[in-house]
Amino acid sequence: MRVVMKILAVAVVVAAGGWAYQANVASGKVAMDMNMRVTSGNTPFPVVLAPVERGKIAGAVTYTGSVAAFNEEDVYPRVTGRIVEMPVYPGDLVRAGQVVARLDDVELASKVREGEAMLTTAQANRAQMEAELVAARHAVVQMEKEFQMAEAEAGYQQLVAARDERLFTKGAIAQQDAESSRAMAVSAKAKVEAARAKVEQMKAMEASARKKIEAMETMVTQAQAQLRTAQVVRDYVAIQSASAGYVVKRLVAPGVLVQPGMPILKIAQIDRVRLQANVGEKDLASVKVGSSVVVTTSSGTQAPIGARVTSVFPFVDQAGRTGVVEAVVANAGRQLLPGQYVQMQFVTGERKDALTVPRGAVSRLGAKATVWVLRGDRVEPREVVTGLESPDRVEIIRGLTGDERVVAQGHEGLYADARVRKETKTTPAPASEPQKGTMGSSEHGGHQSAPAPPAPMKPETPMPTKESPQGGHAGHGG
Repeated sequence: MRVVMKILAVAVVVAAGGWAYQANVASGKVAMDMNMRVTSGNTPFPVVLAPVERGKIAGAVTYTGSVAAFNEEDVYPRVTGRIVEMPVYPGDLVRAGQVVARLDDVELASKVREGEAMLTTAQANRAQMEAELVAARHAVVQMEKEFQMAEAEAGYQQLVAARDERLFTKGAIAQQDAESSRAMAVSAKAKVEAARAKVEQMKAMEASARKKIEAMETMVTQAQAQLRTAQVVRDYVAIQSASAGYVVKRLVAPGVLVQPGMPILKIAQIDRVRLQANVGEKDLASVKVGSSVVVTTSSGTQAPIGARVTSVFPFVDQAGRTGVVEAVVANAGRQLLPGQYVQMQFVTGERKDALTVPRGAVSRLGAKATVWVLRGDRVEPREVVTGLESPDRVEIIRGLTGDERVVAQGHEGLYADARVRKETKTTPAPASEPQKGTMGSSEHGGHQSAPAPPAPMKPETPMPTKESPQGGHAGHGG
């Protein structure tokens, strides 16, 4: 059985060889030349070279931001009513305290009249109580006078009774006369007590009148407060703007019945605006309050605006790992409008004596940065540590000495010890143009990444041919 299997295997190999010979030789077709290969060493890569320079560099990062109003106010009614007038329209400038809408005041005006009537009644009652108090005071004075007269009469009768008692003991008068004098003295004393009781009664009436007046004063004060409240509430029908600004939007139309807390207008203060960008957390540490910002509009029709960072929000969004950085700028001419996109270039630092290379010379793979350094007519990769980055140059902290020449363009596809030739034609992007990147998904825009590397400059390599008799190769490997 094993012998049969070996014979079958040999037959299959022989059949495959015969088929290959027939397909590639006997049929007359040109077979693939396996000796043809792309090798290195003969055809140089065209590149743009640049020297490593030492000088001043200002690091900057660019993000897409947006314009927000310095302050926004939603105008609300404070009472229920139907809008009968709305004299402002989007785009109108309003002053602080200006009436921007008016409600009907029929019901509220009726409550004011009701409050006025209640106040009048309370004041009339207070006047009546004041008159009763005056009468009570007069009665007290009168009763005090009668009390004094009764005391005087009682004193006189006491003296007469004492005199008649002495005369009776001496037999000068009859007993009946003495008893009559004693009776009159007792009567006079009773009148004194009665007068005293009337004085106390009048004083109590005076105190009662005073208490009533105090109660009436309270009622008058309450009626006055209710009237003032009714007047204030009635004045709420004239809806005023709390701050100056421009009308951004009408949220309801005249004739609509509105409730307290229902927004009817939006007013924005845009003589100053807030420029806000979501800055990646890796750049947040280098952006400080007071850092310079260069702002350009997305349309590019306005001159760049110089500003300073006024606020770095003290939290990072967990979803985008970004933090909001804000710059407040004057906007007297309304060049910037809320919701508009802007490019914000933040200065992250400055060094006066730094080694720098063109931005396009740095290749990045993750956290690793590499530049291609010229050695004779060949190049070698050099891992470097970068520092500050400007729109057109990158600081090299470690990896270069300063006397090298590096590949600024055309390093795509290079390999270690590859031959290069200097290419003089180049069309770099102007340094003044804003860096282009992808817009983030956050509200204030995304980080502008470094400029995309130029398209690979393909070497002028001829089509591969068969290996020459001397063993040279027509192409280059890579």
